[in-house]
Amino acid sequence: MDKIQNTKDLSFYNNAILFTELLNKKVNKNIDDKELILMQTLLIDIFFYVNNLQTHLANCKVVNSKYREQRNDALLIADELREEIEWSENNQV
Repeated sequence: MDKIQNTKDLSFYNNAILFTELLNKKVNKNIDDKELILMQTLLIDIFFYVNNLQTHLANCKVVNSKYREQRNDALLIADELREEIEWSENNQV
């Protein structure tokens, strides 16, 4: 993850925490306000969804990195085999 993405993530979580605190204060003052309670529930759902997306993205990056490493290993082996074939073709006894 790069610095820009880290900064954006920190900003998102900071805003989320501040908004949640403000909403919780309103809910605590107006415990009978069904709309505020619904907003609180919806906000929690949004945060879980965003967290799920971020986790999925991180997992995809790990898998892509592993695939890239496997591809590079296969290319190295192919180059070595190609060199062996060329050497044996050029040095036939």
